[in-house]
Amino acid sequence: MRAFQEYLLVLVAAALLIFAPLLRSGKTSLALMTLELLGIALLLIIFWGNLAKGRLEKPVFWFLVFGLGCALAYLIPLPSILWEQLPGRAFYAEHLQWLNPEFTQSSYQSLSLIPVRSIAGLLALLAPLGIFLTAISLPERKLTWLIYILLGVALGQAILSMGQYFIQDRDLFFRIWSGGVPLGTYINQNHFVAFMEMVEPLALGLMMIAILSQTMGTTLRIILATVFGLISLALTFTPLLTSSRMGAALLILSIFLSFWAMTTPEIRRRVAAPIFALRFVLLILAVVIQLKVLQQIVTVTYADRLAPQAALGDLRWTLYSTTWTAIQNFLPFGSGPGTTPQVYQLYQPTSINSFVNHTHNDYLELLLDMGILGALIIGVLIFIYLRRWRQLWQDQTTGFKLLKTGAGVGILLALLYSLTDFGLHTPANAVFFALLFGIFLHNEPIANTQSLIPSSSIDHEQKQ
Repeated sequence: MRAFQEYLLVLVAAALLIFAPLLRSGKTSLALMTLELLGIALLLIIFWGNLAKGRLEKPVFWFLVFGLGCALAYLIPLPSILWEQLPGRAFYAEHLQWLNPEFTQSSYQSLSLIPVRSIAGLLALLAPLGIFLTAISLPERKLTWLIYILLGVALGQAILSMGQYFIQDRDLFFRIWSGGVPLGTYINQNHFVAFMEMVEPLALGLMMIAILSQTMGTTLRIILATVFGLISLALTFTPLLTSSRMGAALLILSIFLSFWAMTTPEIRRRVAAPIFALRFVLLILAVVIQLKVLQQIVTVTYADRLAPQAALGDLRWTLYSTTWTAIQNFLPFGSGPGTTPQVYQLYQPTSINSFVNHTHNDYLELLLDMGILGALIIGVLIFIYLRRWRQLWQDQTTGFKLLKTGAGVGILLALLYSLTDFGLHTPANAVFFALLFGIFLHNEPIANTQSLIPSSSIDHEQKQ
């Protein structure tokens, strides 16, 4: 029965991964509702078969309970007198009283300034939560299938984006028009780049698995290593076509970090040549393609280069400073999950004459939304992440460990990207990030452990 439930779980999860980016990266009402329904289906299958039993570590379990409990706490009804005394509510209480004196006595009020936004945010978590628990619940072999599907989705987006950049034929690409900007089916090139960079280390991991495998024939190893190497090249080449500065910086970091984080000294001796060759090609491409950007930086006057706005090329520093002011005004509870786009309007400077839907920093936005509780969530998440790295370094080297470390590198790139953008607020990226975290935290029961590379083979090579 469990085998049937696992196959069903893989089928629904595959549908979720394929569908997630198709409709504007999930940023339409229909797409978001479909993702939520698929997330509910995953959760029902997992709870039906109790598939996650014994696989979810206690710190991770209590982190999930704590995070969801905190979000739900913002929907608890509060008396009007108490609500008006909360930090940051005086302005809203005054104007609500002025607009309708009877409103504050009869309306539903909670810690969240806009409860409906918080409810929408909770519903949007269904798909990431479902795919995370799916990755935790599945055995390594079936989870590897989902990794193949994820790479296929990423490769499809990369090919589409290269076509958009080089060909620019609207009818040829299903009337997906990007104005020559490589976007795939995304609406924000930075979020598209974040997706590419999250997934690429997995392709590198599969390439190393093919090179190190002792159970495949030489021809098959060469073919698989070449295929996954080309996928890795495509996923790192595509971000170079965009104007994402953070994406280019993280690409350079990924080129060096992924290889050293994912290998041991013994493995490096076997895979150094093909990996370094691949990375050298990427570095050359990075220099050549980004040369235009470097020329633009050089031509900026000395006085302009001193300004933080020139360093970032936009108004991010202004957003950060005004968001920090809002955070201080709403401490310790924040304004409520998902309320930043509306709350920030009160602090938005007149120099910004357009609607700011996010603060371009996921951490600051979470602090504004949830105050001290948001800080705790960030801290515990980082603790779980670092703790898992320590466990992985102590684990025996196996094929799936390479995929876990690849997922860990992808998570790090996404977390760093969140310092200057809001990519994890894109539904598709939230789903992919949750899958990576599930892979990273995956624990296979000892009785069912299956390695893509037999550990005995690697141990034998190390002794030699």
